[in-house]
Amino acid sequence: MQVQTKMEHAGTRRVLTELAELAAARRCQETLLNCYCREVAAPAGQLRVGPPAGHNDWPATIAMTLQREPAQVLEVQLPHIHGRLLSVVGGAWLTGNYRYLSPVFHKAENKPWALLDWEALAALLLREMAQQHELPPNTELMEQIRNSVAVSTEVLSVPVPATIPADPVEAYIDSEQSLTFGHPFHPTPKSRQGFSDDDLLRYSPELRTRFPLAWFAVPRGDIAQQSLRDASCDQLIAANAPAVPADRVAVPVHPWQAGYLREHPLVHDALASGRLQDLGTQGADFFPTSSIRTLYQPGNPYFYKLSLNIRITNCVRKNAWYELESAMHVNRVLRPLLPDLARLFPGLALMEEPAFLSVDLKDADTEQNRQVIEGFGLILRQSVDTLRAPDCVPLLAGSLFGNHYYGEARMQRLLAALAAQAGTTVDAMTERWFSAYVSQLLYPVFHLFFAHGVIFEPHLQNVVLGLRQDLPAQLFLRDFEGVKLTPSCHPASSMPELSERARSSLWYDEEQGWNRVAYCLFVNNLCEVIAQLGGSRPAMTTRLWSVVRHHLHTYQHRYGNAASARRINGLLAGSPFPAKTNFSNRFFQRADRASTYVPVANPIPFAGVEAAWQ
Repeated sequence: MQVQTKMEHAGTRRVLTELAELAAARRCQETLLNCYCREVAAPAGQLRVGPPAGHNDWPATIAMTLQREPAQVLEVQLPHIHGRLLSVVGGAWLTGNYRYLSPVFHKAENKPWALLDWEALAALLLREMAQQHELPPNTELMEQIRNSVAVSTEVLSVPVPATIPADPVEAYIDSEQSLTFGHPFHPTPKSRQGFSDDDLLRYSPELRTRFPLAWFAVPRGDIAQQSLRDASCDQLIAANAPAVPADRVAVPVHPWQAGYLREHPLVHDALASGRLQDLGTQGADFFPTSSIRTLYQPGNPYFYKLSLNIRITNCVRKNAWYELESAMHVNRVLRPLLPDLARLFPGLALMEEPAFLSVDLKDADTEQNRQVIEGFGLILRQSVDTLRAPDCVPLLAGSLFGNHYYGEARMQRLLAALAAQAGTTVDAMTERWFSAYVSQLLYPVFHLFFAHGVIFEPHLQNVVLGLRQDLPAQLFLRDFEGVKLTPSCHPASSMPELSERARSSLWYDEEQGWNRVAYCLFVNNLCEVIAQLGGSRPAMTTRLWSVVRHHLHTYQHRYGNAASARRINGLLAGSPFPAKTNFSNRFFQRADRASTYVPVANPIPFAGVEAAWQ
């Protein structure tokens, strides 16, 4: 009997693994096509999305899919390698938020159509890019794509629970650990270069992990820290730290990072001499959140944002020394604004980052010493537990939207239950829910930018939504490290305590700032939300964009100024949204700050007409 049970379990695991492999492969193709169509093919006039017209050589699968349901044909020209790509799509095609309804086919010159797997598609796109720009093949990006598919396969073997837990703490942890699919417009949404297979199982949030921290005892003279609280950073974490002598400070480190630091020459020597003491892993468990390196512990007043020398999607996720400074300065800027923000936007909660701590060995080798400072870097972020209203359930927005069929299923259940309770239709409840979401999100983000020159990144992983009886009632904005400031509102004279490097990292001019806000708010957030809620129904999608249009008018009427009027008038008139070029950034190996943008069609004018604001 035991043997049979083991064989059944093994068979089930095999089936789950095979399904996960298929889903990961399909998602890789979708994200690659999403990126390439938006960033390369559409701007170059090499993309056609529309009804089938005049082709009879297409694969039978394409023809059968078109007969089965109303859809559009997506064709991509690859002129430098003399090829074409073909698929069938539905959904919000105007903004490029496609639903892929068929496999992807390729036609090389003088050859029949061929079914592509993810690896063949990736190779074709990278070869086209290389020839287009007369560059050698980007083998690094191919490895990152391969890594992302491997991680996705592992993650997809763990299904997301069908329902959101009732307990607010459990619901929050679940939301942070349920981002199975990742960014739908990124070529490597799940890449984690540096993690071994065991590391992946041990530290990935999607695998529902938790773990204690590693700790080092560090002489007080070797501690670098700042705090805007009444207590120092080491005092703020002391309640959850192991006991150490009075002349030392217990410094927490991500367990993976501890292994990296032990191998660093300066740390290795300091440990050997006894200057630093390795306390190992101990204490209560922390839960990794969607960013992987920011950790949550129920009841702890702070998240611990720890350094992790792993390339996750675009960047190595260490706390650079100037980012420690700049996050603290953003907190200084925002703190005097909090009373006014609370009055204007009572549902808004900013997750402050009021303290940081690191280790400075003051070694003569400045480069290696900087690596140690960054390697030990810790930023404290105010916990959602301290900010949420008692009757609100906090959920990461990315767990509801941009998470493919898992998020879609959860939102369908939530909206259906709300509609039944209210005695109304699901469509009517969807508009009501979405309107509440937009008002919680758009007004404070716009006001911070237009009135105060503060540039947040309100994408789906930076927004935590507080639901009261399943309707949006609170909105938490996070990640001060990613916040930028406009020089016109925040000149150098207002930052005397900052190094020049930290100051320059904070500044975005007004155009850069608008691109960042508009991309995160409209493209990365609202386009994803509307594409999911609208499904493949153009009328519903139009209704939801009309809700956005309404809130643009309402914002300008209540809070607007000349700067916001100019941008809002542009949006009402059809100015395209700016979309960050994640695929091109990775192909050209550009720093994230050097990101370029491409235009994405703006559906707002098609949702109705109201007079522009004067």
